[in-house]
Amino acid sequence: MTSAAPAWYAVAQGAICLSAAWAILAMYLRGTPVRQGEPVPAQHRDPGLGWLGLAVLVWGVVGLLLLLPLGEMPAQASRTLLSSANSACLLISASYLDYGPPILQRASDHPHYKPIAAAGSLVVALVTIALYAALGPAAHLARLPDFALSAVTLILYGFGLFRSFRRRGFAPLAALACLAVALQFAAQLPEIIDPARLLLAGDRRWVLNLVSKTMVLIAFLSLAMSWVHEVARRPSRSAVHLRFSGRRVGTGNRRRYVIELGDRPIEMRETPHRDLLALAVARARDTSRDGGWVSLPDLVGRLDDSRIRRMREDLRPAGLDAAIEANFQKAYRLALDPEHIAFDRAALAADPELVPVLEGLGKTG
Repeated sequence: MTSAAPAWYAVAQGAICLSAAWAILAMYLRGTPVRQGEPVPAQHRDPGLGWLGLAVLVWGVVGLLLLLPLGEMPAQASRTLLSSANSACLLISASYLDYGPPILQRASDHPHYKPIAAAGSLVVALVTIALYAALGPAAHLARLPDFALSAVTLILYGFGLFRSFRRRGFAPLAALACLAVALQFAAQLPEIIDPARLLLAGDRRWVLNLVSKTMVLIAFLSLAMSWVHEVARRPSRSAVHLRFSGRRVGTGNRRRYVIELGDRPIEMRETPHRDLLALAVARARDTSRDGGWVSLPDLVGRLDDSRIRRMREDLRPAGLDAAIEANFQKAYRLALDPEHIAFDRAALAADPELVPVLEGLGKTG
């Protein structure tokens, strides 16, 4: 973004983005909705929502920065650093999306993902500033690294938005997210291409930038509301009755195990089903109020949260993903009442892979 941004654009971006950031961070601070009478989870705030609020807050700060009488080089350097900070916050936020890009979800399993994302974005900013110094702030080539980072971030977050809305049943919002991200991408092209060649000379560029950014913010706020809508549809844990039927459907890589949530059947992949069964056995064996914890190495054999994520993915359509609780010390449990967990022992024991898991059940269940 060059220093030629008009004052009306700077005021509009600052006001709109700061207001949206206020709303998102307010929802983050309020915490995850919890039904009356149910225990508050250990982590009652959604980290992805917090990082999203910070990313939008950075956009608002950029708008205010455009009003300051800075020289061309200091202005470009400041905005480049803030643009990279925005990208880092969005990349971290996208890794927390329930239906986000798998590549970021896998990366987030790394314990140092957040500092790596921040450091990588900072490196891009420093390279961009170095190119400004060598080629001049007006050179389109100098803006290429920052443009590339922003474009990759837009694509990844746009994928997460589209998938989240589609999986939650909000098809019109999925279409809105695609349009908003496409317009935001188009609004950034003048960073590396002469605006006149794109028919975006004068105020046209800033109108497109403001419109696209506003649409993206509407998509962000809609994402937060769709998340609350999904949480509200989750069944009450006190009313959940989960039964491991041992029944299998499909063959080969498409083989699934059927568990029963009341009268509703749920199909799970083999590994998530085995991990859930292990947590259910531990919960049935330890009937204390806060019992049933299993350390991650004991559950999956290593310090890797990816299998927990896959288990939650299979349970999410039934609204049971939140029943897989973490104590943030690499231990997990199935947070259901033991008397609401049942097993078809004969059917489960017919599968040799499940027999070692059932051995911990004893005479319980």
